Amino acid sequence: MKEVKELAAKRKKLLQRVLEAPLWVNGSIVETTRKVRGKETPFSYLSRSIKGKNKITYISAKHLESFKEAAINGVKLKELLAELGSVNVELLKARESDD
Repeated sequence: MKEVKELAAKRKKLLQRVLEAPLWVNGSIVETTRKVRGKETPFSYLSRSIKGKNKITYISAKHLESFKEAAINGVKLKELLAELGSVNVELLKARESDD
């Protein structure tokens, strides 16, 4: 019973962290160049996989840092959700053994 309470408390803390997560995006920021009128200029986009297809979203230079931060937040959120999933598995197992 003690284990169930500890796991439930840990789950609650993790859920709170998920709710407080800052803006995030799923995907990778790609920085490259493109030729415009024979001159190379920087170009950035967000690359995401949606239903097995690669989708890209152009990112203007003024938004690049915000998107980089959001991509980092997305990785952190994914790790947080994986930890939450592990706690849920342990919680389900612990509850089953109490029956």
